Amino acid sequence: MVLSDGNFIDSIYMTVITIGTIGFGEIAKGTDTPVGRIFTTFLALMGIGVFTTSVTVIVRLFLVGDVLNLIKYIRMLTDIEKLKDHAIVCGYNKTSAWLAEALRKRKIDFVVIDAREEALKYLQLHNIRYFITEEPFKKTALNSAGIHRAKYLIANMEDEAKNIAVIATARLLVPDKNKLFIYSTAPTDGTAQKLEELGANKVIVPDKLIANRIFSYMLHEAGGYVSDLFDRIAYGEEADLEIVELFVQSGSSLVGKKLKEIDLRRVYGVTVIGIRRSDGSLDLTVSGDTQIEEGDTLLLLGKPSNIRKAMDFYKEVLI
Repeated sequence: MVLSDGNFIDSIYMTVITIGTIGFGEIAKGTDTPVGRIFTTFLALMGIGVFTTSVTVIVRLFLVGDVLNLIKYIRMLTDIEKLKDHAIVCGYNKTSAWLAEALRKRKIDFVVIDAREEALKYLQLHNIRYFITEEPFKKTALNSAGIHRAKYLIANMEDEAKNIAVIATARLLVPDKNKLFIYSTAPTDGTAQKLEELGANKVIVPDKLIANRIFSYMLHEAGGYVSDLFDRIAYGEEADLEIVELFVQSGSSLVGKKLKEIDLRRVYGVTVIGIRRSDGSLDLTVSGDTQIEEGDTLLLLGKPSNIRKAMDFYKEVLI
């Protein structure tokens, strides 16, 4: 602009065609002088580097996907904020992959939290929709996963100390065991007991579980289909049937009623197959005249959709 006596349009045009290496010719007055050409030379030398670097950065951002990935991640976090009664899976490994498949079959939303590189590769390979790339034992990660709206949390880290940290942090955020159900694994019964004392609702010892399941097949080899069916129902592998427990609390409107009065089979298509009494005894000879008492646990059998309707009604309205 100084060389051309303040002509802005011609000056910016000359600058662009110079650093862009277009070079249509000198159009601004004063640039065809020795001083102007020296200025243009240095402008070109410095400007070409800036121009090519800028283009490279812009292309990298949009072609490599940095910006797009950031936008997708922000949208995912926004979607996670809308989840309710979902599961949070802390740590993604082979066990988590099987768990994710089971959750998908039951149409239960879940969020995976893991910061390990190998875990992130598996998350993308298995098309996990919601995930947080951070250490699971951090409050920020659990809050981002919606722990205050979640129903389940699974501490499935391969490091026992990290499982302890996850459970401890989760219980600090949600102390109520009936609001957030925490499950984990442990190598021994002793460790499992410690984790339950720390705040887990249930801790599974994998080796013991596998041994018991093998033993159950050994005991029921003659009735393999029935035992296998109940095993699959109990372990959530049977998508068409489910067994759940409905605990009758003090003051519930169910107390004192007979099974035929609530008629779960007709109303919801759910069958009461047994009652665990408050003293620990199991009553499997239930009939319509069986009376429900305070502290009982009803064992319900039915389709998952019908079970959820019955549970939601009796938990939110009557219990």
